[in-house]
Amino acid sequence: MSPRLAARYEHGFTLIEIVISLGVAAALAALLGVAVSRALQSVKETQTQQQVQQTFNAIVGSNPAQGNFGFLGDMGRLPATLTELVTQGAQVAYHTTGNIGNVGTGWRGPYLTAPYATIDIFKDSWGQSLTYTNTGISAGQIVSGGADGADGVVGNADDADNIIFPVQLPVKTTGTLNVTVVVNTIAQPTGLSVSVYSTSDGNQGTAVTQTRAAAGPVPFMFTVPHGVTVIVATHTAGTITVTRTVTVQVAAGTQIATTIQMSTSATVTM
Repeated sequence: MSPRLAARYEHGFTLIEIVISLGVAAALAALLGVAVSRALQSVKETQTQQQVQQTFNAIVGSNPAQGNFGFLGDMGRLPATLTELVTQGAQVAYHTTGNIGNVGTGWRGPYLTAPYATIDIFKDSWGQSLTYTNTGISAGQIVSGGADGADGVVGNADDADNIIFPVQLPVKTTGTLNVTVVVNTIAQPTGLSVSVYSTSDGNQGTAVTQTRAAAGPVPFMFTVPHGVTVIVATHTAGTITVTRTVTVQVAAGTQIATTIQMSTSATVTM
């Protein structure tokens, strides 16, 4: 071993070497801290993205195609506040009694379950309250202000990190229902009327009725709330009246066409 190396082993590290080592360690710690911070922020972003989507799904249903229409389908309206998703309060309880078609209407929550049904259910991963309104252009949209803790109002200069669901506005709450009634092989004959019953604030609403238009077999067209609608078709010819009741599921933003077949011993004309 050379005398220089022997001296280093004998006397330890020099002050300069210690300073350099500490500097390198500090730089590595800083880089590690940044990486950990970014990873934590990424986890929080993912968790909040899931939270806002699950909250919106509680409003419109997780699977409308399977008949799950959420709060909107049961109540016929958007919740006034997000707490209505987990607390019944004065809202009408779910029921079928008195409803035409024996359909169910009313609150049957809670519409959010674990891990979102907690004391912090409406706070994002940064501890900030979610933004929601049931009026205006952003009605129905769920917004987190993101890591900066901003109020989450879309359009603000600080909304770049907002987490929003759904992104597209306006949020659709109604669908279109086209109804054709065929009586004794004749579509939309004279003497025909069609009424639809939809949910309104937890109850079955007053019927919206249309009669056959004067010109040709044009389908009846109704705008109906997201959820289950009851159709009552009535045809009268002379003293003979026949009625048929059917239910259909109409998801928000969709157009459904349905045909109702009826028969009667009366003479049917266009």
